[in-house]
Amino acid sequence: MTPDLTPDVTIVVPVRNRIGMLKDLLESLIAQDFPPERMELIVVDGDSVDAVCDTVLAAAARAPFAVRYLKVDEDRGPVSKRNLGVAEARGAIIAFTDSDCRATPGWLQALTAPLRDPAVGFVSGPVTYKPEQPKGFFSKLTAETLVEHPTYPTANVAYRRDLFLQMGGFDENLSVRDFLGRATECSDVDLAWRIRKAGWNNVFAPGALILHEVEDLSAMQWMLEPTRLILLPLVLKRHPEIAPRLLRWNLVFYPGTLRVYAVLILAVVLLLIDPRLLVGAVAVGVGLLWLLKARSPDPRRLLAVLRDAGLHFSRMVVLAVTLIAGSLRYGRLVL
Repeated sequence: MTPDLTPDVTIVVPVRNRIGMLKDLLESLIAQDFPPERMELIVVDGDSVDAVCDTVLAAAARAPFAVRYLKVDEDRGPVSKRNLGVAEARGAIIAFTDSDCRATPGWLQALTAPLRDPAVGFVSGPVTYKPEQPKGFFSKLTAETLVEHPTYPTANVAYRRDLFLQMGGFDENLSVRDFLGRATECSDVDLAWRIRKAGWNNVFAPGALILHEVEDLSAMQWMLEPTRLILLPLVLKRHPEIAPRLLRWNLVFYPGTLRVYAVLILAVVLLLIDPRLLVGAVAVGVGLLWLLKARSPDPRRLLAVLRDAGLHFSRMVVLAVTLIAGSLRYGRLVL
C-alpha cells in the first residue's frame, strides 16, 4: 500500500471587516479538493465592526473540516494576526491567504504538494483578479502576480510550520500604520528571503491559483495608494539580493517617476529663467497631449485626457515623494 504523503495543513486568514469578501473566501475554502480530515482553518479577527465571528461560525457549521475563530486583543494589522494563527495551528504546513481573496478548487492541493520534498521551505502561487468584476480607473490593481514574485505575498504562500517558528515568524516590527490608518508591512518579503538565505529551497506552483478582489478606491485613496511603498527601501537594505528583480540600475523602482523628476526640474529652471517660458511649456504639453491622446476636436475629450494625465502624474509624484522619504528614513536610496 502506498503511504499517504498528504500533509496536515492549517489555513490562516487575518481579517478586519470586509465581511462580504470573507464569505466569498470561506465558500471557496469549503469547496477545496483536499482531504478535509487533513485541513483546518483559523480566521484571526481584529477590531472588526462587522459580524465576522457569526460569519465564521456559520461557515464552521457547514465545513467538512475544523474551523476556528480567534480574536487579537490589539489590532496592529495582519502580521500579528498571522503569527497568532500559526501559534495556534495544528498543521505541519501553514497556508496563508487573505480575506479579499477566493481560492480556486485545486489551490490547497497544488500549493502544498511541493512541500513533500523535505528540502523545500515554502511555496508560492499565482494571484489574478476575480473574472466577473470589472476594472475601473480607480480600481486597486497591484495584487496580480502570475509568475514567481520576489516579494512572496501572503495572499498565496505556504510555509513549514516548524521552519516558520524556527525563523521567528513574521517580524512584527516591519508592520506600521500610515497616516490613513492602513496597515503597511513587508514582513512577508523579509521572512521569505531569510528562509532562502538560510539554504532552503522554494517552489512556485502555477496551479495554486488565488483570485483577488477588484477593489474600487475613492479618488483620494487611489492617489495615496503608493504610500504603501514607504518600507521598500528598508526591504532592499535588509535584502539587497532583491534589488535586481525590483529595481532598474539598482536605483529606480518605477521608471515612470523619472518623468516626474524631469518635469519638476524643468519647471524650476524655466521659472528661474522667465516665468513666461513655463507658461509656454505648459501650452506645448497640452498640445502634445491633444495630438497624442485626444485626437479629437471635441473639447470634452481633451479635458478628459488632461484630467487622466493630471491624476496619473499626481500619483507618480506621491510615489516619488514616498520613495524619497523612505530612502531618507532607512538609509537606502530608491527613486
